[in-house]
Amino acid sequence: MQMYPKDLTASSWTMNGSFKPACPATSLACWPPFREHAPGCRGISRRTRLSSTRADSETQPAPVVIPQRLNNTPMLRDHRRFFYDDACAAVKKAIQGKERLMSVKMTIPETNPEMDVYRIGTVLELVRDMATDLVSDGARVKVCVQQALGQGVFQGLPLSLSGVRRIMDNMDWGDALDFVSFGHVNPDQLDDADFYILVAPQNVVGSPIIHNLTKMAEAALQQGKTLILFNPLLRDVASPDGVMGVRGRKERMAFAASFTAAYHFRLLYASSATMYPIRGALRHVYGGPWDVFQRVDVGRREEEYQLIGSFDEEPDGSKLTPLFSGQRQGVSKPWWQL
Repeated sequence: MQMYPKDLTASSWTMNGSFKPACPATSLACWPPFREHAPGCRGISRRTRLSSTRADSETQPAPVVIPQRLNNTPMLRDHRRFFYDDACAAVKKAIQGKERLMSVKMTIPETNPEMDVYRIGTVLELVRDMATDLVSDGARVKVCVQQALGQGVFQGLPLSLSGVRRIMDNMDWGDALDFVSFGHVNPDQLDDADFYILVAPQNVVGSPIIHNLTKMAEAALQQGKTLILFNPLLRDVASPDGVMGVRGRKERMAFAASFTAAYHFRLLYASSATMYPIRGALRHVYGGPWDVFQRVDVGRREEEYQLIGSFDEEPDGSKLTPLFSGQRQGVSKPWWQL
């Protein structure tokens, strides 16, 4: 049986029972609507449909594909490049949003100073890419590394920052070297540079860096400068002389939280004590939501990160745990059980 459009009226049929098309053409070339219709017909052409589909796909952001095997050290070059580009793009968005105080947190094993596989080369490569991107826009950048704190025999640096300044002096900065300078974390380091990248500032026993950082941030805001903290560790460190005690802790925590999160990527583990296995990841780019991904084994030595939730603010454990509990907990199995 031959089928015709539902919107045909009775006037489309002639007195002798023959069918008369509703369009001016002499045939049904205009049906179905995705064909190239005849002149004068108001059907939707295939070219129009494809162009509208292409326009819709261009407006929708592409899904994020997180690299696999993030516990491997050293990571593959293309895996590191993913995080470099992701963080640099997020910083540019924050700068376009007129943010003056921002932070970049990336705690994959190679950039996490609390892990024994911490690799300063990966950190400095990211800092160099970030500085090069800012310099390409005509700005001047100053990379600041925490100086030795304390007095006398108690003066020293955190182990993760030991020798970093010497490494930066010997790095190849390419054409950006004329627009990049180096300094310490102090308010007197503010000069003609537009952006200041502070590499992993952190408190040490008996000598908090947060006091110097507070003065530097206040001076930067007054002068219209921008501070970018990379992997800061500004929590209090207990010491026998009472430094960083209960008094003033609320103000110190409020200052640490005043930095806008330009980029955040953190791996989620089943236990904070073992750092293994990886259950998922938390990712945030300036202006976007806080996305929670779950790591799922999809084959022999193959895995992928699937989006399972999004939040407007950084979620804590009470919001993350329900996403991985219940049926979702049994989704990811070892590859030998698939």
